[in-house]
Amino acid sequence: MLWSAAFFALSLAVVLGGSELITRNIAPLARSLGVKELVVTILGVSVLSSLPELTVSVLAISRGAAEISVGNVIGSNFVTLTFVTAVCAMIRPIDIHAEVRSRESSWMILSSAVVLILSMDGRLSRSDGGILLLLYLPYVRNVLMSVRHDRSEEGRADRGPRRVMVRSSTLTLAGIVAVVWGSKVALDSGTELGTVAGIPAVAMGVVLFAFGTSLPELAISVSATLKRKADVTIGEVYASNIFTQLVILGICCLIAPIPVPRALTAFAMPFLVLASVVIQLFVTSDSRINRFEAVGLLAFYAVFAASQFMQVPGIEEILGF
Repeated sequence: MLWSAAFFALSLAVVLGGSELITRNIAPLARSLGVKELVVTILGVSVLSSLPELTVSVLAISRGAAEISVGNVIGSNFVTLTFVTAVCAMIRPIDIHAEVRSRESSWMILSSAVVLILSMDGRLSRSDGGILLLLYLPYVRNVLMSVRHDRSEEGRADRGPRRVMVRSSTLTLAGIVAVVWGSKVALDSGTELGTVAGIPAVAMGVVLFAFGTSLPELAISVSATLKRKADVTIGEVYASNIFTQLVILGICCLIAPIPVPRALTAFAMPFLVLASVVIQLFVTSDSRINRFEAVGLLAFYAVFAASQFMQVPGIEEILGF
């Protein structure tokens, strides 16, 4: 068990280091290709920082542990949305740009609601996966259209030296390899730890793996907060959640249909939708998330994590169905 704990800690360190390597080099890579930084922030960083969730979920499905897969996606999104956002807002209140507030926040609520609706029959089929993947396309188109508009106003960015592109590409690839390897070790050692401790599979996916695979988002968002880049902080959180729910879950469903435990559809998924709506209320009330609201988000996460280890009434019981 000690060896498993050591490997689990090491794997999380590798994931964190690999993600840091990716995010440090993706901006110079984008500049060398003449791409606007908005694409890097919303699509590039969010996609690459979601590699741990993708790797853990796909590996779990390939080993017949679909509950860990869907639990990891939902749990990781909840950790990112509540815990990561709260930590950043505690460091410094987060001012929300109008574009992020209207687009990313709305798409995050929509993606959470669609996943819940498709899961209500207790199963995410391959056709459901296709729906999720197709739903991601108009979001990407919306982002690219806004980037094209910005580029037309500001002019096309100059491409950087070729050596910068080669160096950044190599280091980014090295970071991806580290993230994939670290996630695999985390799945192996984490499963063994959870089994020895008697933790249910769903709880392992929602709490253990979800928190571990959310480390890249935490590192990126905290770093952006310290550098006073509020748009990067909340934009990366939102875009990462959208990508995880629509693309990662969609890919997993195409690999194999996923049985969705009632514990997720009865409480975890509706609670994620509720948290998304609450944060939307925060950011639309005064265009920022302050420290008082951050405490509320931490309470949301505490209730969510605790619910995975106890019997909590589902939405049907609460509504009397």
